[in-house]
Formats: sequence, C-alpha cells, structure tokens
Amino acid sequence: MATATVRNVDDKDYAALAEIAAANGRSISEELRELIAGAARRWRLEALVAQIKPLPLPEGMTTLDLLREERDSW
Repeated sequence: MATATVRNVDDKDYAALAEIAAANGRSISEELRELIAGAARRWRLEALVAQIKPLPLPEGMTTLDLLREERDSW
C-alpha cells in the first residue's frame, strides 16, 4: 500500500476531521483512507459514465415509446 503525507492542514479542518472520525468510530487515518477511497470511487464512476454514449432512437420515437413497445412484447 502507498503512503501519503499531508502538510499544512488547517487546525480547524483537522479538528473537524477528528470529530467526524470519532462520530464514525474510526481513527483519523481510517477516516482519511475512507475519504480518499470514496473520492477515487466517485472519480472512476464519473469517468465510466462519461464514456457511455446513448443509443440513437429510431426516427420519431421517444424512450417512452420504446419502453411501451418492450412492455407490450411480453
């Protein structure tokens, strides 16, 4: 695992982080790891969603028309 060092953290921000960590039953290090992992997951998800291109609809059809067509095919 990698190690990261953060310098010059504002005292008020550090105190807030300590409160958040305590409220979540975690150490400050554990809370920071969770925050980093959550940010990385969001970033990867946003990158994946950005790659998704919607399929073109047939001329004159809406997504609702397609849903109804699929429903009625059962």
